Amino acid sequence: MLGPARDFAGVDSCAIPLSDAATVFDLKRVLAERFDRLAGALSTVRFAVNDEFATDTTGLCDGDEVAVIPPVSGGSESSVLADLSVSPIDVAMIREFVGGDPRFGGLVTFEGATRGERDAEHGDLLRLDYEAHESMAQKQLEKLAGLALERWGPGRVAIVHRIGSVPPGEMSVVIAVAFGHRQEAFDACRWLIDTLKHEVPIWKKDVFEDGHVRWVEVNEEN
Repeated sequence: MLGPARDFAGVDSCAIPLSDAATVFDLKRVLAERFDRLAGALSTVRFAVNDEFATDTTGLCDGDEVAVIPPVSGGSESSVLADLSVSPIDVAMIREFVGGDPRFGGLVTFEGATRGERDAEHGDLLRLDYEAHESMAQKQLEKLAGLALERWGPGRVAIVHRIGSVPPGEMSVVIAVAFGHRQEAFDACRWLIDTLKHEVPIWKKDVFEDGHVRWVEVNEEN
């Protein structure tokens, strides 16, 4: 445990027994059950496995060293939150991340949810299944956030994208930005979602009630 995370947990380190197929997401659940104060902060921290930043779906092996890393103070890292998530996106946390700085008066949030629809042949849409080249997608999300700051900054940028199954009504992607003025914030947020769709290796497919599935092309979206 590092920095504030150590204070929340009350320990520097601990051994956590997990199943053979466990992921970082499974570890988070165990930590939330074991450390009450840390549970409320887990949505704001990052995890590193053997000194490499990890996502919720990163697998864990016996003997792995996992670091719980809270946001740093100062520097460009504290201005960026970029992540892939297998769990529902905490929109309130993302808004809180970009808000509260009196230097930035323009705050814009884009929330993209699975849209319910019915196909004449295959029936109702049950869910969207998202698949990603995770390590590359993570790096691309971080890169886009950094480019937005270079172009419109100073400011704050958060990009979180779901992977796995997302039923109608749940968020698949949330982007929030804070910049000095509203025009910068609107422009940056629109550029981020448009560029993400074309440059980040995340794919989705429709899954209908009769079992039919189809991959969704970028140019099919609206």
